[in-house]
Formats: sequence, structure tokens, C-alpha cells
Amino acid sequence: MNTSLVFQKCSDFYKSLYADLGRIAKRDRYTWGQQCEKLTIEALSLSAKASYLPKNEKRLAVRELSFTIDLLKVFLRLGNELRIIDYKHYLARESQLLEIGRMTGGWLKSCM
Repeated sequence: MNTSLVFQKCSDFYKSLYADLGRIAKRDRYTWGQQCEKLTIEALSLSAKASYLPKNEKRLAVRELSFTIDLLKVFLRLGNELRIIDYKHYLARESQLLEIGRMTGGWLKSCM
């Protein structure tokens, strides 16, 4: 598994989300948007951290990354249901998160 690819995908997701956050209402930007941004930065940080850890210590960081990605999916779905983010942008971000999630799952399996 090319771990830098997971980091790159997380980075691309953050750039896309950041652009989307500029399009949402101010009230939602400082509640929902801020939480999504925080989780995305955490995922970016965990993917970088896990890539530098030795194999025997990597599993915990990758598991945390997987949990953060899943939590981000929940927030994104909630944003769609509350109509904070429009459907077109929701689908694009969800697609990115699904890809990152699959890659993270593969990474986790390779750590076992």
C-alpha cells in the first residue's frame, strides 16, 4: 500500500471541502463546517503520522484514521440532510470519502 497516496487523497478532500465551506451559510460554516474541517485536518494528520510509524505501531493510527473517516461521512450525510451542502457537492465529497475509506481499510488489513 502506497501510504502517501492516502495522504494525497486526504489532502485533495480537504482542498475540495475548503472550497465548499465558502459557499455555505455563515451560521453553518461556524458550526457544522468547522467540525468537518477539524475532522478532515485530523484525518490528514493521522494519515501522515501512520505513514511514518513502524509497522507494529501503525495499526492503532490507521484504526483512528478509519474512525475519523467514518465520523466525517456521518457529518457529511447530516449536512446533506439538513441542506447545508447542496446535493452535487455532497455526492462529490462522499465519493472522495468512500475512496479514502476503502484505501484505509486495505491499509489496516496490511497492518495485521
